[in-house]
Amino acid sequence: MSRKDSAINTAKAEFFDAQVESFWAAPDYSPQELDKIHQALSHLPSLQGRRVIEPGCGTGRLTRILAERVGAGGKVLAMDISPKMIEAAKHRNQGMNNVELLCASLELAPLPRAGADLVFCHQVFPHFDDQTAALDIMASCLRPGGVLVIFHLISIQEINDLHRKAGTAVEQDLMPSTREMKQGIRQAGFRLERIEDASDRYFLVAARE
Repeated sequence: MSRKDSAINTAKAEFFDAQVESFWAAPDYSPQELDKIHQALSHLPSLQGRRVIEPGCGTGRLTRILAERVGAGGKVLAMDISPKMIEAAKHRNQGMNNVELLCASLELAPLPRAGADLVFCHQVFPHFDDQTAALDIMASCLRPGGVLVIFHLISIQEINDLHRKAGTAVEQDLMPSTREMKQGIRQAGFRLERIEDASDRYFLVAARE
């Protein structure tokens, strides 16, 4: 699962800058996508008043949903390596006083140690340059019993096919196999609670031991 890490991958940041107006980043979620997201959230405990970290937040589509779920007593710390994605996320989340947006990598962001209740990785896990290190970092910022979610709107096969064919900075950004993911989750100190690789989604839930 591990690849050579650079805390700020300039080529990848530039790639996502160029994608800020793309069909998969700019529009609001479709009704079908929203349904998948709400189904995923329904499997989690209430987020009211909770502290949530969202790596790779893109244009902030999920950020707003999470902020609405945590309410005024909670907080969402969202980050992305793309300055243009963060700019779009700030626009989309105007008026959300419980949202903090950072242009930063997971490796360099000022994360609370054992202070978060949930880390929600939405369509970002393949893009971590060192996936093993990313799992370790996310475990370290979660309180004991805190939850990690890795969620995609498509299957592993479709994710990896799209990235391999991209011929760009993301062509090697692949989701690990189920066996590799289970091993990585366990080694990072998580207890796997759910892993689902369906034709129309990927959904993993794990709790920090």
